Amino acid sequence: MSNITIQLELNQQQAKQYLQWLNSQYDTTMADVWYSDRYRNVPAGQRGPKVLQDLPYLAGICRTRCELKKQLAPDAGERAQ
Repeated sequence: MSNITIQLELNQQQAKQYLQWLNSQYDTTMADVWYSDRYRNVPAGQRGPKVLQDLPYLAGICRTRCELKKQLAPDAGERAQ
């Protein structure tokens, strides 16, 4: 499987709203599966990585959230220059 890179340009408001939506998707999905029978016996320290391994779209949401958080950080403008 090859990697795919996406370049996306959003204004500040769009980025904040998109991050909020991604956070809600991540939180809702993780809450649904965290205590499900499938992961009940997975040790707590390994449960998160196991869920992300089993649900690749959730791993994608997680990576996108992290990048948006970096870009929206107060000092992100200074880093870009």
